[in-house]
Amino acid sequence: MNILYRILVAVYAFISTVICGIIMISPFSDKKIMETVLEYIKVTFYRSNQYDAMLFVFGVVFFALNIAVLTSGIKGRSSGSYFCTNNETGVIRISANSIENIALALSKRFGGVKDAKSKAKFTKQGVEINVKLTVYPDVNVPSLCKSVQERIKESVQNTMEIKVRLVDVSIDGVNAVGKSEE
Repeated sequence: MNILYRILVAVYAFISTVICGIIMISPFSDKKIMETVLEYIKVTFYRSNQYDAMLFVFGVVFFALNIAVLTSGIKGRSSGSYFCTNNETGVIRISANSIENIALALSKRFGGVKDAKSKAKFTKQGVEINVKLTVYPDVNVPSLCKSVQERIKESVQNTMEIKVRLVDVSIDGVNAVGKSEE
């Protein structure tokens, strides 16, 4: 769920909670307080054009929030999750997940890499692979990154026969615990 939906759900939940709280408390609270509130609303808003406009705005906001909540669980179909090629015997589909697994396995084999995460995306020019590494503090980072990039590119191109457009390597962290202390 992206940030817009999260904000909409939070606003919807807050407003619904307040309304439900008022409804639940009203039978048990002092009747004069509710009568005063209702009389204030009736005199101030009900007899004015502001009431109609405000009621319409609240209706539109709640309608939009309901539509957003209802559609938040619907996921669009991702068209770039497979690389497809045809040969004489049929279709070959290679998932982004399989390329991510290759990148992970290769990254973790390097000495100095504590943890790795990868993400692959297919484009018209080839596959783009993003690798995030957590390394140990005593590692030459530029040398390690270059080695990881070359190894992943070579392996994916050789095993999957897919052109690798780029391999981005990001260092997400440096592990405070050295290899010898684990």
